[in-house]
Amino acid sequence: MKYYKKHIPEKWQVFAYEADGSQDSFISSEMIAITQEEASEIADSEPKDELVVDILRSGSTQRNWTWPPKAYQEAIGQIVVSSSSIEVLVRTVIWHVAGLDSITGRAFTGKARINELVETLKSLIEHKSPHLNDRMAGIGTRINEAFKRRAMYVHQVWTVQEGAPAVGKLFIERYERLEKITPVSLTEMYNLSDEMQQIQSDLMVAILYPLLPTSS
Repeated sequence: MKYYKKHIPEKWQVFAYEADGSQDSFISSEMIAITQEEASEIADSEPKDELVVDILRSGSTQRNWTWPPKAYQEAIGQIVVSSSSIEVLVRTVIWHVAGLDSITGRAFTGKARINELVETLKSLIEHKSPHLNDRMAGIGTRINEAFKRRAMYVHQVWTVQEGAPAVGKLFIERYERLEKITPVSLTEMYNLSDEMQQIQSDLMVAILYPLLPTSS
């Protein structure tokens, strides 16, 4: 193990990395190399950092963050692209139902989160096209569930469990650790991407197309 310290507000923070250099990309210019004895001394000082204490005691970095394999990174990219397309489409449908041009629409929806966008669209449909309520409710539920799974792959910390890629909420406030780790397969990730593309198609066919004016 290699140990470094970095000063953050009110205290020194210790970081531990593999000695083989596989994690050197995480080492920033602000970090100062230290010995294990110095790292232990900092970890044992107040306020204690339980994550560092755990690493020093166990001699293991299994719970530490790590880059997922390239194939997993590509799957993450596919999920991000698919989810972005859904967000764009939901915003577009909102603007259409509300009768807003794109400039005005962006002012109202530009920074809204996906769950807020879904609720906005459901409310608009309820008032302007109530015959589509059931369709929108079903699609809205699917969108929210898909984005919850997206958050796991995109926003949680990647690690390794029994030699396989996994994710988990390893760190919360003040670097406390949560134990639950979820193994991840490429099949699950690509299934989510495919599901998001199907949701986008269903949103267009079931909601947007019926709201478009018919040609004579």
